[in-house]
Amino acid sequence: MHALSKVLMTGFLGLLLVGSAAAQSKGQAHDLRRNADKSYDRDSYQDAEEDYRKANILDGDEKGNFNLGNAIYNQNRYEEAAREYQKAAESMTDPEQKSRAYYNLGNAHFLNEKYDESVNAYKQALMTNPADLEAKQNLLMALQQLKMQEQQQQQQQQQQEDQNQDQEDQQEQQQQQDQQQQQQPQQQSSDSEQEQQSQEEMEQKLSKEQAMQLLEIIDEEDKKVQEKLRNKEAGKPKNSKDW
Repeated sequence: MHALSKVLMTGFLGLLLVGSAAAQSKGQAHDLRRNADKSYDRDSYQDAEEDYRKANILDGDEKGNFNLGNAIYNQNRYEEAAREYQKAAESMTDPEQKSRAYYNLGNAHFLNEKYDESVNAYKQALMTNPADLEAKQNLLMALQQLKMQEQQQQQQQQQQEDQNQDQEDQQEQQQQQDQQQQQQPQQQSSDSEQEQQSQEEMEQKLSKEQAMQLLEIIDEEDKKVQEKLRNKEAGKPKNSKDW
């Protein structure tokens, strides 16, 4: 019985120590958040971020994630801020706080040019708080930007397709030019053979014409010689007959 009492006493002291450590951690986290809030109000966002992170390690909750997201957001690190807002929004139960978390999440995505995710976040904010006029206005802006972004993406895609088509056309033209250049020597060779044949035919034709002209000249000269001989014979006495 005595031994059992000692075990129970030890367990009770253990619970006291754990509870005391937890309370101490919560107290430290509370002090850190107070310092972080003061730094945030002074626009010292980096100091606020450091204290919010330390507080979350000691005693993290959705409010700590939300405030940490704000400190990061004001340092223009929208992707990191969005992660903190997402964690806060998923763990919050109060509709107004949840709506604020989704609203800030929408802003972070909007400034990071993730308009489709921004639209979804604003819709979540309005589902929890339909009376939020700022969320409605930002939702319209996000929808407009999303439409413009999609149009730009379509234009870029069309331009890329046109460029690819131009490259294919140029490659096809180059291939045709290469094929034509490969065929040109054969064609030139064929043309050269035809020119050579024509030249030989011309030479043969000229040779025949020259030969005919020579024959005509020779014939003409022969006629002249014969005419001269006849003229000479007419002026001379006829030969006497031999006895």
